[in-house]
Amino acid sequence: MQVLSSPLFPTLVWTTVFEDQADFNRELLQRAYALRARDPRGVRNTNVQGWQSANTIQGDPAFGPVCNRITAVVRQIAAGLEVVDAELRLQAWVNISPPGAWNRVHVHPGCHFSGVYYVRTPPGSGHIYFRDPRVAATMLRLPVRRENHFTASEASMPPEEGRLYVFPAWLEHGVQPNTGDSDRVGVSFNVLVSVPAPPQGAPAR
Repeated sequence: MQVLSSPLFPTLVWTTVFEDQADFNRELLQRAYALRARDPRGVRNTNVQGWQSANTIQGDPAFGPVCNRITAVVRQIAAGLEVVDAELRLQAWVNISPPGAWNRVHVHPGCHFSGVYYVRTPPGSGHIYFRDPRVAATMLRLPVRRENHFTASEASMPPEEGRLYVFPAWLEHGVQPNTGDSDRVGVSFNVLVSVPAPPQGAPAR
């Protein structure tokens, strides 16, 4: 007897690695620390013991290259999901997490995609992790020998210099404490998919 499974309502996390990461990240790292030097206080959101910039670097020419790459990746993802022709509105910020820093579990309301690009990840940087979005699945857990993608209540993914993660903005996530001896640095972002209004007089689709 053949038993088949169908992956209904899957939760996807997309990832890619920039091949020129060494040179690209070296320059990006300098710009990240220069940004912190201009605003040592930063902002407080989900970051604990870490520094976070304002979510405005998409308007800073110094961060244009990384913002352009993020937008290009999200545009490719959106095309794969058959999203209609739309404008992608990016909002991005820098996170510098020294030893001991971590991020509380949270979501990103008001946008469709969120993610992080890793600029510097020394050993022990801490993984990004995701919570099972199926609320009803917590009702009664299966007694399994080892967790898998179907039974796990959390899934973690390692940081890696040059790697970009993109995930649905509604997916609960956090970042483990940095147990290394130097800073973890990343660029986080939100993307809102916005369909421009048709010109006046144009027929509605």
